Amino acid sequence: PAMGSAWLCPNPASHHSGHFGVVRRCRERSSGTFYAAKFVKTRRCWGSRLGLERAQVEREVAILRQLNHPNIMRLHDLFASRAEMVLVLEL
Repeated sequence: PAMGSAWLCPNPASHHSGHFGVVRRCRERSSGTFYAAKFVKTRRCWGSRLGLERAQVEREVAILRQLNHPNIMRLHDLFASRAEMVLVLEL
């Protein structure tokens, strides 16, 4: 999904990939602060094996919103489309 004009991911080559998606470094335009954008592929239909179930990602988001600990990255923003969710996390 588009992260909107408030965000800039300047170098798409500098990312870390996993089985269900990638993590890219992005910058918030207004503050200049860098964050980690976690792009997670979600399943489009029940029988699909590609991606995570949307409920799994939503559960992770709910947990991150509740946590406040110096050793756990805080969730800063969230973007979602039918095929993908982007979790913007502090670095």
